[in-house]
Parts: sequence; structure tokens; C-alpha cells
Amino acid sequence: MKVYPNSTFSFEVTEQYRNMKKVLDQHPQVVDYALEAIQRAGLQPIRNSIRGGTDGSRLSFMGLPTPNIFAGEHAFHSKYEWVSVQDMEKAVETMIHLAMIWEERSK
Repeated sequence: MKVYPNSTFSFEVTEQYRNMKKVLDQHPQVVDYALEAIQRAGLQPIRNSIRGGTDGSRLSFMGLPTPNIFAGEHAFHSKYEWVSVQDMEKAVETMIHLAMIWEERSK
């Protein structure tokens, strides 16, 4: 700008996706129930961070705490991304267990 005194510059920040951890930390049972559902499906939960424009982020900040739960996919966002029928079945089984856990704990 010093070199070109007649030039202008503007900078705008637009929020897109926030870190859902801020919301999930306020509702630990949401993650606890998800981990239990994964275990009931006969799987060992693996917790790690995942970033990106997720629906879970948007929903969490709209008042519905929504962690990311696997859907069985591998090699995310690469030309080698794939999913097997067996893994998708485990994801469905996990969702069924998750619904059962919420029903059990709501009594």
C-alpha cells in the first residue's frame, strides 16, 4: 500500500464452520452415548479430531449437539475414497443402538 498510495484494500471475515467441541463440551452425554453405541455394535471407538464443513458443526451451534459419527468410509476426500457394505451396516447398527440408549436414559 505504501508503494501504491492510490490503491485500496479491504478484508472481510465470514464465519463458516465453528469448532463443535465448544458445544459438545457442554453436553458430554452426547459423546458418551455415541461411544457406548459404537461399543454395543461390537466396535472399538477411535476418537480423533476431524475438521471441515460438517453438518454437525452447523447443527451444534443451532442448539442440537451433534458429534461426527463414522459412516464406514475410508480415504476421505481422495480419489481413493470408498466404503464397504459391511462398514455401512455397522454404522446403521450404531445408529440403532444410539437411539436405544437415548430412549433408555430418558426414563
